[in-house]
Amino acid sequence: MNRNLARIVFAGVGALAVGLVVLASSAQLPQKQVPQRGTPPVLCSDFVATLDVQKADDGSVQLSGRMCNAGPGGYSNPSGPLDAYFMVYTWHPPKTPAQEADLKFYQHTNLGTAMKANECKIVTYKYLVENFSRWGSFPLNKTERPAMKQFCFRVDKKGPTGFTKCEDSNIDNTTACLEVAYMEKIK
Repeated sequence: MNRNLARIVFAGVGALAVGLVVLASSAQLPQKQVPQRGTPPVLCSDFVATLDVQKADDGSVQLSGRMCNAGPGGYSNPSGPLDAYFMVYTWHPPKTPAQEADLKFYQHTNLGTAMKANECKIVTYKYLVENFSRWGSFPLNKTERPAMKQFCFRVDKKGPTGFTKCEDSNIDNTTACLEVAYMEKIK
């Protein structure tokens, strides 16, 4: 009986040892990964504004704003039509625009509720500089003083909320601005 008992114990210890070796080796094997389906890329719109300013000798300024959807996706939002417009800041150096707080809005234009990828729309406006004397910056004298205008063209979404991240993927390029120095007649 001792011999049979020894065989049983030895066989049990052997089976246990083989089980531990199999368990240890399976823990070291890399797990086979199940391939996952990738999510398709999100095609977002990206509105890019550019501004062209043509000055005339009489103080009139022809503004031409170009709004393009440079993103790979189209814009479509029936509840949020696109609103393009011009802004004009006026100040008299050495003051800053913030110190004078002279900002006016012009030519709000509804661009619609949809804009395809790579589509562009143009908005124009003729602006007349009040009390205009001449273009450029010159020393102050008895009849005129230096002044500055900043012309901006911008697009926003009408409604209570602004653009979502996918409606305009780069909000920093939705406004284009250009500064112009001129002399203003003193009244």
